Amino acid sequence: MLKRKKAVNEEEGAAPPTRVVAVAGSAGRYFNVAVMTTLILMMIAAAAIVFLQSQQDQRTSLKQLQLVSKSLATGIADSLAIKRDLLAGLATQREIRSQLLNEDVSGMRVQEQRLQRLLPDALKVRLFPKGWDQLDPASEPPISYASLDMLRTVERGSAPSVAEVHQIGTAQQHIALAVPVLADEGGPVVGVLHVAYPYSWLQSGVAAFSGVDGRIELQQLVKGAPVVLVAAGDSGASVAGSTAISGSIWQIAFAPNGANWTSEVQVFSLVVIGMTALLIMGVLLLQSKRFKQAMRDDLESMFSLVEVLKSGLIGRINQPRLEEFGHVFGLIRQIWQQSSRKPASEAVAVKSETSEAELTDLEAFEDESTSPAYSEPLEALPTSIFRAYDIRGVVGQTLNERIIFEIGRAIGSEAQDQGQHTVIVARDGRHSGAAFSRALSDGLMASGCDVLDIGMVPTPVLYFATYFLGSNSGVMITGSHNPSDYNGLKIVINGSALSGDGIAGLRERIERGNLRQGQGVLHEQDLLPDYIERIVDDVQLSRPLKLVVDCGNGVAGVVAPALFQALGCDVTPLYCKVDGDFPNHHPDPGKPENLADLITAVRERKADLGVAFDGDGDRLGVVDATGKIIWPDRLLMLLARDVLSRQPGADVIYDVKSSRHLADEILSYGGRPIMWKTGHSLIKAKMRETGALLAGEMSGHLFIKERWYGFDDGLYSCARLLELLSSEPMSVTEVFAGLPESVSTPELNITFAHEGENFALMEKLAEGVDFPDAKVVDIDGLRIEFEDGWGLVRPSNTTPSLVFRFEANSDASLERIQRQFHDWLLVTEPGLQLPF
Repeated sequence: MLKRKKAVNEEEGAAPPTRVVAVAGSAGRYFNVAVMTTLILMMIAAAAIVFLQSQQDQRTSLKQLQLVSKSLATGIADSLAIKRDLLAGLATQREIRSQLLNEDVSGMRVQEQRLQRLLPDALKVRLFPKGWDQLDPASEPPISYASLDMLRTVERGSAPSVAEVHQIGTAQQHIALAVPVLADEGGPVVGVLHVAYPYSWLQSGVAAFSGVDGRIELQQLVKGAPVVLVAAGDSGASVAGSTAISGSIWQIAFAPNGANWTSEVQVFSLVVIGMTALLIMGVLLLQSKRFKQAMRDDLESMFSLVEVLKSGLIGRINQPRLEEFGHVFGLIRQIWQQSSRKPASEAVAVKSETSEAELTDLEAFEDESTSPAYSEPLEALPTSIFRAYDIRGVVGQTLNERIIFEIGRAIGSEAQDQGQHTVIVARDGRHSGAAFSRALSDGLMASGCDVLDIGMVPTPVLYFATYFLGSNSGVMITGSHNPSDYNGLKIVINGSALSGDGIAGLRERIERGNLRQGQGVLHEQDLLPDYIERIVDDVQLSRPLKLVVDCGNGVAGVVAPALFQALGCDVTPLYCKVDGDFPNHHPDPGKPENLADLITAVRERKADLGVAFDGDGDRLGVVDATGKIIWPDRLLMLLARDVLSRQPGADVIYDVKSSRHLADEILSYGGRPIMWKTGHSLIKAKMRETGALLAGEMSGHLFIKERWYGFDDGLYSCARLLELLSSEPMSVTEVFAGLPESVSTPELNITFAHEGENFALMEKLAEGVDFPDAKVVDIDGLRIEFEDGWGLVRPSNTTPSLVFRFEANSDASLERIQRQFHDWLLVTEPGLQLPF
């Protein structure tokens, strides 16, 4: 009997029963973990009590600091108001007004000395005639750029300035105030009274609160970021709040003292909880000892049962001390009762094999994963179509349905890798658009992606769809402003417009065969009513405007007239019927010759302004009532003024082709100007990086993220421009005339016969650049900045061409800069036909 049992165990590979010993050690460890967990929980409870008490103390401290902060801010604001009112009163004196009107320098010096005697607490009193723009770093305190900016602000607003600290961190730091001097009451500004006060005035005011329980800081907001001017008290905690000081760019910030929270009650609570924890630990350790003994007894009983099984006998067995082991004892008895019977049958492993019919069906499915229309192998993938920020090529030469299908597979694979399973597809009005849309959709679905086709719409509607619908990925089939034989793809995956490495990554996927397989589903949806409704809900015109709309037979024609009529405009449509041949003019508002018909129509209809859109509706061109072209960098000045009035300190991005006046205007409105590379996807990436609320390119791409989504949208940007212009009491032409302007050229181009020639020449130009009297900016191409103007040459990323633009203070300066560029280019590439 015993021998038979042993044979059975050997056949079945039974494990030696002594392996069960490990259970005793494991149980002990679990019990110890329970003890330690209880202690940790007790300590957490203790810490929570202490923390709650400290929070109460900190709240009390915070309330005290808030009162101190408000009191100090009010005191400083009141003192500033007294000083400002005194200066405003002095600025009305006839003698001062007379000397500024006559620009009598000696007379102004006499008046300054007289005012200095009337203002004994001032460091320096100065009178400046209107338009003063001379720095004086040698004076004490110096006349700096900040001083000149304050003068311009006062002149422009005809109102006193806010208080500022200039020359921060230097021996010349001081408080600056300025008030306008008017020709008469309510008249124009003839000059500015500028007064510097000692910095010590602020130091003494804040020092009075040095005994505060925490820390008080007087901060100045510089480009939206706080700079500490004076501090009192001490605290290791971060700033908890602030109080603005009226009439200045200062604020009082405060931080509570995080270390002062202990008390006798808290110490007593810690002692009580600690003793309780020790008592509980003692009880648990005692129970642990008893538990381990009971477990050892039960294990010995189980070993006895195992010996009974091995001997084939049944002896006397103790009952388990721990009822949790009762089912183990019962199981061992069942095994003994059944061990004398051999199983009636053995389990048999069955291997499932796929039938021949099933294999045939599978092969048929795999064959159908690629449409027969695209079953021919791809002979070559033109690298030239993969541009810096989109895919673009000549239809029938570098771009066809077969290539579009493979690109669709690559886009679908990349989208799914990023967790996107539906891709939105749209197209412009080019003749190849419908066929390319089918090929793209087939490729996307062959990768396993679903497709949502929103039809023939402008590119901004596709971008809008990636925010409005359930998918954050989309592809726009468009040749943009390129000739009619071009087409291409603008791609958004998971909310980001592909550019650079992202575009190159699609090519690498195709070349390496790193493509998913599947079978997606095609859906269709009309989104134009939702797009129009969203803009109409956001934009409100103060008065109707008379508008001529030129869509250049591009796809913007399906929405632009209806949108602007819905906003309340009197709209005259011009070339708004979609025609992929572009029979009237090229759909590029960046070229003056393409705006000739619009200018004529605006003058004939006596419209307030005319607007033009490129082939896919993401670029905007504008002419005023006189027919003057308002270039996009000047439109950006106007939009920046509007956005920064509500979002002071925001970043505004502009491209290398934009006017140098733009940076000054953005600064004067309280924003931070950032020059960046040309290219819609590159600008959008920079906006995400910086958090900018507004951006624009000289080409007419305008990006607004305040109240909108931050993508380039010629239609929405136009609507915001109309909203802004309709709220002005002046005419549209007068509003534009108020923006700074220099002598400049539009974009000028040299087009080459073959792709890549423009980049090769650009490399040669970069190697030979030599302008010792100018600053070279190489963010994108080469922008050469002289004292009186600048010139730019950069390679286009959409066509094989070089792009030029020039701006200067005068015609003579512009001609000189162009001549220098002309000589430089011909030395580098003799025989080059230049457009200037």
